[in-house]
Amino acid sequence: MCESIAYLRTPAGEKKIMEYVVEVRPEKDGKVYLADLLGEQKIVDGILKEIKLIDHKIIIESDKTGE
Repeated sequence: MCESIAYLRTPAGEKKIMEYVVEVRPEKDGKVYLADLLGEQKIVDGILKEIKLIDHKIIIESDKTGE
């Protein structure tokens, strides 16, 4: 399977925010849209920093302390 796990990286550390991610889309206003295999959707404040395809890991970076 090709699903990934999305993490939010903040000054406080890294936190898992969504599993089974199948769609990632940067938005115009400094946010990132995520959707998972079951149709759950989430919009996160931050920028798309890294996508590690081998590790199935998506890193979204935010300067805020938490989501």
